[in-house]
Amino acid sequence: MVADVSEEIVQVWHTLTSKVTSPWGLARLQHLLFERRFGNAQEHAIAASESYLAAATKWEVGLDRAKFLGIALRVARSVNSNRQAELVVGQLMADARQELSGGGARPGVFMRLLESILAERKPPGGVDDLLEDAFAEYVDPFIRDELLRLQINRASGVEAKRVLWAKLVELWSEAASQSHGIVRAAHLKKALECAEGSQCRDLVERASAALQGLRKEDLGMATFAASSSIDDAEIERFLTPIGEAGNWQHALLFFYQAYGPATGDLSQNRDRVERHAREFPLSGLFSKELFGGDGLPRYRPQSDEDRDAMSLAEQESYNLQMFAPILAIALSRVADTYGIPDESELAEFFAQPPLANEDLAHALARAFIRYWTGDAEGAAFTVIPRIEAMVRNLVIAMDRGVYRIQRDQKPGQYPGLGYLLDVLKTHGMDESWHRCALTVCANPAGGWNIRNEVAHGFVMNLAMPPAAVLMQLTMYLWSLNATPSD
Repeated sequence: MVADVSEEIVQVWHTLTSKVTSPWGLARLQHLLFERRFGNAQEHAIAASESYLAAATKWEVGLDRAKFLGIALRVARSVNSNRQAELVVGQLMADARQELSGGGARPGVFMRLLESILAERKPPGGVDDLLEDAFAEYVDPFIRDELLRLQINRASGVEAKRVLWAKLVELWSEAASQSHGIVRAAHLKKALECAEGSQCRDLVERASAALQGLRKEDLGMATFAASSSIDDAEIERFLTPIGEAGNWQHALLFFYQAYGPATGDLSQNRDRVERHAREFPLSGLFSKELFGGDGLPRYRPQSDEDRDAMSLAEQESYNLQMFAPILAIALSRVADTYGIPDESELAEFFAQPPLANEDLAHALARAFIRYWTGDAEGAAFTVIPRIEAMVRNLVIAMDRGVYRIQRDQKPGQYPGLGYLLDVLKTHGMDESWHRCALTVCANPAGGWNIRNEVAHGFVMNLAMPPAAVLMQLTMYLWSLNATPSD
């Protein structure tokens, strides 16, 4: 800290101001004396600004020169030296004009100069023309985006701002039309974000229509596949609990008790994520965005916490891909070994817990019969809403008030599945199973998110492995009980 420097050193700085001839050296010394409030602070500030200006003029127009001019302006304004500040602003404007006349090859330099100019409480009158000329000079959409936003901030009047917002949306729409694949999708998303920022309904509808016109095949994404093999003897060892259960009732209980959540143990998954971050630090520097089954962008992490949540979901998804096929074999083995029970037998079995009424028990019975008779997709599509029903029943049984009455045009309803699962977690639900239910059904940060994708019609074919995972999750939730205190 400058304030902590000893008086002896400060005296040395002051003595050096009469001996140093370099404008850069003088600028730093005078600036230090001003920051320390040594002697006449205003004189030191003005001298520092003058030296920064002199130092800047010895450089060709560039980032260093723009930096010196910016410091010179701030120091002059800090002591209300209007005359000195106007000199620096004039030089900034001249440099900006010179930079534009150079063919627009260095937009970073121009934007650095412009940043200092626009920081003025009353920027010079020519700055609006400068913005217009810069927009014409620079064709990169990202630079033009910055320029238009500066113009929007300076514009007065609703109509003037509306015209500029429309220009900004058109900028990204045009950039999208000249791009392909994922880049086109990113530009269309940017256009929609700008339209939403304008709060203009017409702009939002046009930009949204353009984005939702994308299809998965338009993204140009590459598909990577890998295979692994497991020895038949190892699979049979894994299926031993099903074969030794003695009857289908015990086999169904072992189906979730013996194997645990398909996403794996939460603590082990966190350890793997942390180890991966240590061993591959560069992977954490790349931004990621999730796309849904319809090919539209769904989720982009906004914070380190979000990125950690996405990494955990990625690890859980990997576990699901590895474990789901084995669960599918295990569930099929129940029927192969003990036969397919009829609906009444299954319904009687599923009606045992206090929270399972007759209708729910028969619905679960029919879902399992669909799976065992080869209709895995039908089983999955019909069991998904039962999963939400069981979670909701558990929350209600704990006397948690979560129902929301109608507000304006929004009808009364229960909160989403993710919220209800979090309620269960706070009341003792096993964390690994909570993560399994969340990542399989309703995790915005990644995973399968089957409940949402299916509900909105984005999944057209659901095979046996994901259906088996849903059936196992159903068995776990079915087994839970809840009281107002638990």
